[in-house]
Amino acid sequence: MSPRTSGNIPAVVTLILLTGVQAEHSVTLSSQSICAVTGSTVKISCSYTTPDYESISEREWYQLQSSDGEERVLSKDPQYSARVSVRTEQNDCDLTVWDVRLRDSGVYNFRFRTSDSDWISASSGVNLTVTELQVNVDRETAGQRKVKLTCSSTCSLGENLFYYWFRNGQRTVSHEASTHPSDEGSYSCSVSGSWRRSPPVCK
Repeated sequence: MSPRTSGNIPAVVTLILLTGVQAEHSVTLSSQSICAVTGSTVKISCSYTTPDYESISEREWYQLQSSDGEERVLSKDPQYSARVSVRTEQNDCDLTVWDVRLRDSGVYNFRFRTSDSDWISASSGVNLTVTELQVNVDRETAGQRKVKLTCSSTCSLGENLFYYWFRNGQRTVSHEASTHPSDEGSYSCSVSGSWRRSPPVCK
C-alpha cells in the first residue's frame, strides 16, 4: 500500500501548482454587451493581473467581426488606429473608441503575454452593437390631429441619456407634431454623446 500512496502524491501536487500558476494570469472586462449610437465614444473598462516577477512582452485589443469572424488587431488596422486609445497605467487596459460606426459592431477582447506565458485573454469578449437613431410615430397617436414622435434604436442605449429634437434642422423642445401648418416640417433626433442625427421624417 505504501508504494501506491507515495506514487500518487507527486501527481496531485503538480496539478495544484499548475492551477495556481494559471490563476495568477487573468483579464477582466467591465461588461458583456454595449449599445452605442453612431458618432459616439465608447469606453470598455479593462484590467489584468500577472505575477510581479513576469514582464509583459506584448498586449493588444482585437475584434472578432460578427459577420465573417475575421480577427482584427485594432492597433494594426487603419480603420481603427486613428480612433482608438488604450490606457496602459499599471494593470489597466481600458479601450476607448471615438466616432463609432456601424461596421464597428462585433466582439472585442484584450489579450497579453509575458516572458513566461502564452496569450492570456478574457473568457468572453464584449459585444458592441452600433446603431442608428430613427424617428417613429407613436402607435397610440397615429392618425390623430396631434401625433407623438419617438426616437428609437435597435438596441437598448441605457439610462441617463438626453434626447434632442430638431424641426427643419433647428432645435425644438417638443417631440409632438400636429396637422396644423405651423407644425409641418421634417423632424429628427439625436442623443447626448453623439453628434449624428437620425434621418429626418416629414410630418
